[in-house]
Amino acid sequence: MAMKAIVKHLARYAAKLALLPLFLAYDVWVLVTRSEQLFCTLAQVLSLLPGRIGEYLRREFYVHTLESCATDCGISFGTLFTHPTARVGKRTYIGARCMIGASIIGNHVLIGSNVDILSGRRQHGIEDANALIGEQERRFELIQIGDNSWIGNSAVVMADVGRGCVVGAGSVVVKPVEDYSVVAGNPAKLIRKREPVPLAKTA
Repeated sequence: MAMKAIVKHLARYAAKLALLPLFLAYDVWVLVTRSEQLFCTLAQVLSLLPGRIGEYLRREFYVHTLESCATDCGISFGTLFTHPTARVGKRTYIGARCMIGASIIGNHVLIGSNVDILSGRRQHGIEDANALIGEQERRFELIQIGDNSWIGNSAVVMADVGRGCVVGAGSVVVKPVEDYSVVAGNPAKLIRKREPVPLAKTA
């Protein structure tokens, strides 16, 4: 094993050891209360830790608390998940100051800075004009980001994004994006398709 890989493994185990008391308290809290309140609090605190140390601690926290989280993903400063139902795939990178809701993020995904992945388009009901806006029905959806997709800076994603897609910076995705699409704008519209080249068969 190369020295760089050894150092990474040691750093990961050190982060896990440092968080062990927190994990024990978190597991007891969830077992007793079934509440996501502590998850949100800890996610906010850990999002503010800078540098490599912060990145290692955030990743180990999410490996322990999310539905699933790859041990080789990157989660940058200021980024936090709002629901433990989220999943993060292998070799995925999430830039700084992102807000990630209920979502399934695939493998080899690149997410720029200041990206918001919401839990669908209907988190706040507005149908009843006589009711208080904050007391109307809320509906959370699990948003999927396909493998090998790239979400540009400051995009807002409220619908599924397929495999091999590119979402332009500042775009607002309100409808599902098909595989290998390049979209941009508010609302995001198709710019062009990316055509994958079939791999040559070997004898």
